[in-house]
Amino acid sequence: MALRFQNSKMFTLLSILTAALILFWCWALLKSRQEPSFFPRMKWPGVALGIPCLIWSAWHACEMLEGDLAKFHPLVWLLVPITTVLCAWLMDYLFARATGGFLILAANELIHDAFVHNVPVRPLYSAVCILLGVAGMFLVASPWRLRNLLERTPQNAQRQRVVAGVLVFSIAVLFILPWFSFA
Repeated sequence: MALRFQNSKMFTLLSILTAALILFWCWALLKSRQEPSFFPRMKWPGVALGIPCLIWSAWHACEMLEGDLAKFHPLVWLLVPITTVLCAWLMDYLFARATGGFLILAANELIHDAFVHNVPVRPLYSAVCILLGVAGMFLVASPWRLRNLLERTPQNAQRQRVVAGVLVFSIAVLFILPWFSFA
């Protein structure tokens, strides 16, 4: 049983939530002049975003465990609270990593739903989602790069315009196009 948003309202909501998360990081980019390492290292917002991501990941893991491997479903679900506690206790850059995990999961879901709901300019929407998914992989693997981006971007006006332009374009695509889906 696939966890897919066959309802266009859920698809639009996920797209808007993804755009809102990117909007937060745009805001953090503007506020990062004071303390750039504060935002990626925030623990409790990271836990709050990480728990739904872990549940979403466990759902997908259980989908892959079929047949004789279905007996491991309870173990997968048991790992969700254990992983939550261990991540909250041991991981650094938790909010950046949780953001990356959310972007990876959302990109997969949004690309699929863009085809299901026949979003106009689907190649553009899919390209933005793929780029966000790749950015999410970088955030999960090396979250300090986000801190470096927050530190270095305000020092260079051209870099700040480029980064802000890419983020605002991504927000606009994610926010506007799902409202015009044809399905």
